Amino acid sequence: MRNWLSMALGVLPLVACCVTADAAPRARQPSARATVPPGGWGMPVTGRLRNGVRFAILPRRGGEPGVGILMRNEGGFIAERRPGERGLAHLIEHVVFHSPTRGSPDDRDHFIRIGLQHTFPAPEVATTSWRESNYFLSTKTRSPADLEATVALLREAASDLTFRADAVDGERASVIAEMADKRQGNAIYADYIAAVAPGSPNDLLEAQNSDDVPTASVATIRELYHRLYQPQNMMLVIVGDVEPAAIRSLIERHFGHWAQTAPPSRPARYPQFRPERIGPVSVATRADGRRAALLAVVMPTPAPPASRDQQRRAQLMDLLLTRAVGDRLAALEPGNPPGKRGVFIENGEQGHRQIMVWDYFAEGQWQAAAQALRRTTCALATTGFTPGEWDAARRNLLADLAQRATDMPKATNVVIAKDLSHALADDRALIPPDELLHHARTLLPRIDVAAGNDWWRAQWRSGTAHLRVEAPELASVADPVALVGQAAPPC
Repeated sequence: MRNWLSMALGVLPLVACCVTADAAPRARQPSARATVPPGGWGMPVTGRLRNGVRFAILPRRGGEPGVGILMRNEGGFIAERRPGERGLAHLIEHVVFHSPTRGSPDDRDHFIRIGLQHTFPAPEVATTSWRESNYFLSTKTRSPADLEATVALLREAASDLTFRADAVDGERASVIAEMADKRQGNAIYADYIAAVAPGSPNDLLEAQNSDDVPTASVATIRELYHRLYQPQNMMLVIVGDVEPAAIRSLIERHFGHWAQTAPPSRPARYPQFRPERIGPVSVATRADGRRAALLAVVMPTPAPPASRDQQRRAQLMDLLLTRAVGDRLAALEPGNPPGKRGVFIENGEQGHRQIMVWDYFAEGQWQAAAQALRRTTCALATTGFTPGEWDAARRNLLADLAQRATDMPKATNVVIAKDLSHALADDRALIPPDELLHHARTLLPRIDVAAGNDWWRAQWRSGTAHLRVEAPELASVADPVALVGQAAPPC
């Protein structure tokens, strides 16, 4: 992760069903920008340049003076396949902001110096995950000069870094410090994912994933950069009050002549979790860990929806079930603070689909928490939701969606660009909240409690239910896994 605000403070004193498009000539189109209502979204324009660079442009009239621009590289930790590359995708993300380029060979901090002339400082401007690195900037204005300079800067970052030794060495320490700050959280998550989704991408990665950052040669870092940062692995997303045709021409002008110089590095299929290795119970007893009971079912990520209508329905069903299950959990102890118990549905972000219910308990209360989750999920799998619960969930979801639609103008261009990039990478549409609300008003009244119960049972039974208890006090127990299994047995 790269923090633009902290860099800026140190430097300043010194100085949707989508409309698709390809590279073929097109007839002149009417202005897409003119049809966007204030605060609303237009139709995204998406496509690929002839060299493989993907793009998405979403016209949106909001209150920001500039636009959000995101560049996504399909690489990430899972692409560090060769010995000596652990953590280097993250290191490259950091070096992007400090390396000279071929066009400016003596300009240390080139990206920062140029970027701060045209974009706003922000708490976060880059991240690297298991599958990609993202760079996201907000321009100060919508002027052609700001847009041109920012897209040109990202084009330099995509292929022209020189990786001068002093720039690389300075960022080794930065990455090591960042990973040290995340050590506890990384370890807790790594232990969890190894239990509920063994063999999945994040299970295959070492928790810190930075062992080679201190010692990797510049040649090794540069080689990985040129292997990953290729046109077919790159995506540009631009969101704001823009004319899509002009923005598409801007992307073509800077990225269209970039030639592929290495074979595509993105695997045809990411590693999949191994269901036969999922046990019924696991326990964590870290002294610095959390106190949580978690009951999860993991299943393969569904295929991309065949239509926008199917995606809307699936999204609404997930939201409706999240609301109904969450309300059932909250009713167990109405006085509990928000977030103590809840339900979470993850749909492919970590390489699989996961439904998880949780309970954060006080010291010594692990047994009651685990039993409550087990009783709740067993009851839902057998007797299901009551008509009253289902009606309340539908009303509450409509209220939630109405609030989201009202809040649409508050979302920043960069946040929407991130969501759009994930949707595009997964071959999904990005459906705006007002569209979901419109269809929910028609669809939800037709989904009765029997249909909801059938949907939940089909989902919950699609994988192996795994109960996990994380409690430091269980460290003194001889066989904590057996103890937890006996205290909260399966249905």
